Amino acid sequence: MSPSPALIIAAVAVAVLVVGWLVVSFSPPSPRRTVIEWLSATAMYVALLALFVNLVLRAIAEDSTVALVAFGFLSVLFGGGLLVSAYQTVAALRGRAAVSGSATN
Repeated sequence: MSPSPALIIAAVAVAVLVVGWLVVSFSPPSPRRTVIEWLSATAMYVALLALFVNLVLRAIAEDSTVALVAFGFLSVLFGGGLLVSAYQTVAALRGRAAVSGSATN
């Protein structure tokens, strides 16, 4: 049985998250670090969203209403976080002062 595309996306996002986390941990504060922080936060939300979308698809296949509602709610929640994080990443890339703090504070 081959892994689903959602799980492959989640694995790649986790790899980006771990690399970004290590870079942020060992680098001094700078605009470049802020971009990496937000990119890593976005990767975290992508991983979580991919995981829960995979679980939603499994709940649909198994005809489980309770699991569909629970995992659907979490998918919407992490999807919203992904949108906010992606916006902050783009703002940090553009060097806008609108970025409130950093992704790690």
